[in-house]
Amino acid sequence: MDLLLDRRTLILMRCRNFDLEDVHVEGAERIAEAVAKYDVDRFIHMSSYNANKNSPSEFFRTKARGEEVVRNIFPETTIVRPAPVFGYEDRLLHTLAGATNLFTSNHMQQRFWPVHAIDIGTALSRMLEDDNTASETFELYGPTNYSMAEIAELVDKEIYKRRRHINVPKPILKPAAKLLNQLIWWKTTSADEVEREFLDQVIDPKAKTFKDLGVEPAELRNYTFHYLQAYRSSSFYDLPPATEREKREEKKFLHVIDDQ
Repeated sequence: MDLLLDRRTLILMRCRNFDLEDVHVEGAERIAEAVAKYDVDRFIHMSSYNANKNSPSEFFRTKARGEEVVRNIFPETTIVRPAPVFGYEDRLLHTLAGATNLFTSNHMQQRFWPVHAIDIGTALSRMLEDDNTASETFELYGPTNYSMAEIAELVDKEIYKRRRHINVPKPILKPAAKLLNQLIWWKTTSADEVEREFLDQVIDPKAKTFKDLGVEPAELRNYTFHYLQAYRSSSFYDLPPATEREKREEKKFLHVIDDQ
């Protein structure tokens, strides 16, 4: 086997059978041990932005410990820390466009650089083809820093709907989310996700980026139409993208100024 991409990282909250420690640390350890045992040439470990052993978020703490474990076992591991991802079936644009995403705890002020899933795929492909990326850490993030509220506004403009987001104080929402996770089996918010609402994305200045791979990351606002058109009602379905409308309005505005 020449290469292995560790994509065992899609658990965002504890579930009935596995917690974050099981998946992000013990799971990563088992995979890294197999990589070392079977002499795999290249191993890419998908971590997360804000991975930090001292983080108040269990998700970010276990991600950091997972990085440490795989590097100790297989020093040539390439570590990748993607920002919140947008694309088909993402947990960002589609969550904001959905009618059931009601509760937030920080007035949607969390800030980060959303990244396109396609760009991450391109970056991973280039890493696997370039042995110089072994033992390196990459932070993959988009070109623009947004708050969650700013992204929600872009989503509302694109789908021609105003989604409600009710702010609930952290001391209330966090224990309520924890209780819900104990009582129901389907996906809902978690106590740790509430905690992460208060943590802005921090970029590691020592990490490499898209630039080191020759990849130009895409701008989120240019893709909202592409991924969210299905959320429009039939009355607005065939209207142009919000970005195109904004460009037309800007041209009209500049034309009026020129006439004056």
